[in-house]
Amino acid sequence: MTKISAATRAGILEAAWNLMTEQRRLDAGMSEIAAAAGVSRQTLFLAFGNRAGVLVAMARHQDTLGDQVPRMRQIAATGADRPALHAFVDAWLDYLPVVYPVAIQFETGSLSDADANAAWQDRIFSQGVRVGLDRILGQIAAGGGLDADQDPARLADLCLSLLVPSAWRYLVVERGWTAEAFANSRHTLIDALLAGAPRGKPSRGARLGQR
Repeated sequence: MTKISAATRAGILEAAWNLMTEQRRLDAGMSEIAAAAGVSRQTLFLAFGNRAGVLVAMARHQDTLGDQVPRMRQIAATGADRPALHAFVDAWLDYLPVVYPVAIQFETGSLSDADANAAWQDRIFSQGVRVGLDRILGQIAAGGGLDADQDPARLADLCLSLLVPSAWRYLVVERGWTAEAFANSRHTLIDALLAGAPRGKPSRGARLGQR
């Protein structure tokens, strides 16, 4: 791909971000993104390859503008206990309101838009929240912080289901919860998942976080 200046690249990605946050235009094509950025369509293709490349780069560029994603990465790299898990979740919940306008479009659009799905997979799974959850929960398990019958990968699935943009949309946007109430509920539910179902009580044969 053709190398462009850092300033031109940043301008393209910020224009794409504004197009999708202000106009809710996740479906914007390369021509519209190029027009918004004031560059040629050819420049866009040469620099990013395709629309999926623009969406992924746009989201990754946003990650560099605040301290939340570096915090998440640092915690994920070294965290090995439950306080670290909660600190990681806090960092994500600080970032979620910032990226929500585009993140919710990635999530909902991923079902029918291959380019949106590529960006969704990259930001949540390949490079994002799921990676950190996997690592921290794996370290907690390795240190004996989970029961032997609790699968850390399964717990990561369950934790992620509490943290996706659609959870924020339903509780905060639609139901009027405050960001603080949303965060507190996530931490409470994650603690419950890690604790599992109380022993001695029937639970349809499985504890939370168990296959």
